[in-house]
Formats: sequence, structure tokens, C-alpha cells
Amino acid sequence: MTKTLRFWVECAVDDLNEGHAVGKKTQFIGRILWGFEQAGDAMRYVRADGRLAWKATAQMLSRLADAERDADEELADWR
Repeated sequence: MTKTLRFWVECAVDDLNEGHAVGKKTQFIGRILWGFEQAGDAMRYVRADGRLAWKATAQMLSRLADAERDADEELADWR
């Protein structure tokens, strides 16, 4: 899993675990990745060694870049 996608999966796991007294991270990761894939934010691919891996799509990276730009502009306006 790429670093960017791993970060957002971890955030989603934390959000899911917040409402549960007991919850294992691993039980949520597959469901989260599937949801990201359905939304067009993640995609599976086969690595050079033949193993399955996940990465963020260009759509997700573009949306994150837009959000970061917006946050930077808001911060600049706030100062």
C-alpha cells in the first residue's frame, strides 16, 4: 500500500474504532480499501514480484492536492 493511501486508511480505521469498545485494525482495512476502490479513490495492482498491492488513484491525489491548496489559502487569509 502506498504511503498516501495507508495514511487515509489509518484515518478511516481510527474513525471506525472510535465508536467501538473493541475493534481490530485488520478487520476494517479490507472493508475500507474496498470502499475506497468503489469510490474510485484506490486501485489494486500487481507488483513486479507478482503480489497484489494498493495505491491511491489520480482522482484521489488530485482531490487531496485541491484540499491542501484550499487549506493553505485559508491559513494565509487567517494570518
